[in-house]
Amino acid sequence: MAVEWVLLGVFIWLAFTSEAITGFGSIVIAVALGSMLFSIPELLPVLVPLSVIMSTTLIIKFHRHINTKLLFQRIFPFIGAGMVVGIVLLERLSAEALKVAFACLLIWFASRELYKLYNRLEPKPKPNWWQPIWTFCAGITHGLFASGGPLLVYALNSEQVPKAQFRATLVSVWFGLNVVYVSVMFWQGKVQPVLPYIACYVPVLALSFWGGHKLHQRVSERQFRVLVYCLLLLSALTMLF
Repeated sequence: MAVEWVLLGVFIWLAFTSEAITGFGSIVIAVALGSMLFSIPELLPVLVPLSVIMSTTLIIKFHRHINTKLLFQRIFPFIGAGMVVGIVLLERLSAEALKVAFACLLIWFASRELYKLYNRLEPKPKPNWWQPIWTFCAGITHGLFASGGPLLVYALNSEQVPKAQFRATLVSVWFGLNVVYVSVMFWQGKVQPVLPYIACYVPVLALSFWGGHKLHQRVSERQFRVLVYCLLLLSALTMLF
């Protein structure tokens, strides 16, 4: 295995540990770091199937915490429609344009969240149209980058959802969307050539699941979020410069 694939394995370990702790961040971090080695269209056929495996494991263990009303009535209809738009756009945009757009998205999201954490700002009530529109936009970014997490968290930031419930519900979103996404990529013939790499990374997911769950119980959410957002910001700046 070439050095770049080994480095990608390290990035996958870090990224999926984040998902095991918070419920999102796996492909966002993996794409941000991995895009220094590969193009985004090359990364997605590896990362999306791994996300399905990880999400399945987390759902089996934490299914009792899933907020089904939020999931099926207020997230899936809008994020699913947006993902269709994103997949169509993916075939029409250049790899370099995708990389720049993704980096700008991460800089905006990470900077905004770090500012909120530093100033200890509480989420403000939002109008009724807020969540559906931003959830739809999250679907578009998921179709483009398999990374709808930042905008979905932004869409849900005024919801008073407990940490465990929030994690389980987000994981269920990624499972549902990525099963569809993998099916599309498999039909396009993009997954079959990288199946050996996917198989090699499965043990990395096991390590991420074990370590992430331990950290979820011990590390404060604020501390971990600061670390994740700083990493995302650094990764995005590296992608641009």
